[in-house]
Amino acid sequence: MYQPMPPPQHRPVSEYFRPLASDFLMAIVVVVGLFLMMLGSIIAGLFGGDAEAFGLVIRSFGVFVLTVILLFGALMRPDMDKMVRFGLILASAAIIIWANFWVSYL
Repeated sequence: MYQPMPPPQHRPVSEYFRPLASDFLMAIVVVVGLFLMMLGSIIAGLFGGDAEAFGLVIRSFGVFVLTVILLFGALMRPDMDKMVRFGLILASAAIIIWANFWVSYL
């Protein structure tokens, strides 16, 4: 006898992005973001003129990478504790406020 096929199971979009937020990949991207921030600050501090502007661009890109991965990890990892996810969001907000915005005006 003919049996109709069951409808396909649809998963939420966050299920497709969850493997990208594994602990290992998050750690690698955080290290790369911190390295870019450090490298940009060193270049901006040692040289002047165009090299200083280039160093600030590298540092800003490091800040961007770091904040994006922290927010992405907090949003895509419901298996983490609620306070850990809150800490990731708080850390990304603190990095945006103190490492990128206020430093350029001091």
